[in-house]
Amino acid sequence: MRFRQFLVVMALVLLGSQARADDWFADNAAGLRWGAFYANPGAPSDAARNVNKTILNVAHFDVWKYGTNFINVDVLFSNANEPNRSGGGSTELYAVYRGQLSPDKIFGISTAIGPVIQAINFEFGGDVETENTEFAPNKKVLVVGPNFHFNMPAGFMNLGVHAYKEWNANGIVGRNVSFAMAPEFELVWLYPLSFMPWPMDFRGFMNITGPKGKNGFGNNTYWEILARPQLQLDVGKLLFNKPHMPDVYLAVEFWQNKFGNGSYVSGTEQIAPTIGVEIHF
Repeated sequence: MRFRQFLVVMALVLLGSQARADDWFADNAAGLRWGAFYANPGAPSDAARNVNKTILNVAHFDVWKYGTNFINVDVLFSNANEPNRSGGGSTELYAVYRGQLSPDKIFGISTAIGPVIQAINFEFGGDVETENTEFAPNKKVLVVGPNFHFNMPAGFMNLGVHAYKEWNANGIVGRNVSFAMAPEFELVWLYPLSFMPWPMDFRGFMNITGPKGKNGFGNNTYWEILARPQLQLDVGKLLFNKPHMPDVYLAVEFWQNKFGNGSYVSGTEQIAPTIGVEIHF
């Protein structure tokens, strides 16, 4: 595990929570979730395609004068159905950064398009992942492209349209892989359910990644879809008049053609129900 990367991101989160300015807003969160029926493409047994995971999470989001920053770090602990290299369950680190710059705020222009698009930002960022399994992934991703902010009656919905470049490793065959550039789409939403008698919202994300050439086994990759819709209840506001202290949620993680593998590979379709709790500060 490359925990140095994890510590760097954690430091950014903690430093970000200390800043204060009139044109600056930040939200930090920490949480714990548990999910079942995670799958491993090509795994040799049914058990290895039925993995339970306990996931620790920290996240940071801020709005500054000319844009936004978002950092999310998951540390995932699998049960023995996804073993590490020396026995027992594996441990995975997955970190994400997305930054946006606003042409509207930088240049004093309007990028709105009719009643649908509120603004178009320039988005950039990357992913880092590693796990102590036999496959030994060492994923690094760069993304860049426009991000479209849709006009919504409440909440928000954003769509990133990216050029996507991935580098990874395949410990099974002992080689590093530089994937071809691919198109990628990231849809993120949050909609408050004001018609409910409790403070709830419907949120989530969907990532769609195009074919990225051949993988470490020399096989073609395919269109990949990952989505996690989530119903979230603000227990803190409901019971203690302290918003998001805590929230609880129910989510389902859908994955089609996982890691770009075709449906002819077992374990590439995943439906993983998840429950979680998080605190915002």
